[in-house]
Amino acid sequence: MHNINQDIAVLLAYCMQDFEGVEPLECPMPEVKRKDLVIRNTMYKTPKLRKIHLELAELKGLKILHCVFFPDPNYNLPIFGCDIVANDKIVSAAIVDVSPVKGFEEWDKIRDISNAFDFSEKRHIPAWGDDVFSPYAKFMRLSNDKDISNFYVLVVNYLKTYCDLVDSAEKDDNWIMTMLRYDDQIHYCKQQKKNDKTRAILVNLFDETWANNYIDNVLFDLPRIK
Repeated sequence: MHNINQDIAVLLAYCMQDFEGVEPLECPMPEVKRKDLVIRNTMYKTPKLRKIHLELAELKGLKILHCVFFPDPNYNLPIFGCDIVANDKIVSAAIVDVSPVKGFEEWDKIRDISNAFDFSEKRHIPAWGDDVFSPYAKFMRLSNDKDISNFYVLVVNYLKTYCDLVDSAEKDDNWIMTMLRYDDQIHYCKQQKKNDKTRAILVNLFDETWANNYIDNVLFDLPRIK
């Protein structure tokens, strides 16, 4: 099977390093190795994005990609996210979305991109994600080359649109809207932490304390008020 994880990772890494003012962000756990698990984390930040995180993991033949672009809430920007779970035969889960925050209304391009793509095996957003993903989120099982190619092109288009939004964003002096975006980003992180599958895998490989620390401080740390 085509290595979609590697291709998307290269695409994301290029975009991450191409933002104006980008610089490395210290990661609490850049590399984790345990039994059959290997995790590698890369993080950056920019004046407009408080954290750009790319995680690549392998577990007993399972390949996982997790990426989130967290904006600085002082800017009226949504949250970009992409996750892929695959093995050598199939991509069991692939999702890409631009998650809304209060005040963001520039949905025309994202809606048009989403509507232009269809996939043969759609998956349902889990209950914990109902109010954090946008109506334009794409969540699929990719079992053929056409769907895999389309997903790559979909991510390219979402990323380009998102990067254009970041490039044109200006700092918002409305502190009420800024605080609402803080609240939305906190809610996003708290809801993501309800993903019991991720927690169960980490608890099984390590323990509950380690799993909670990794989820709270690497995957979904909360924004800080400046």
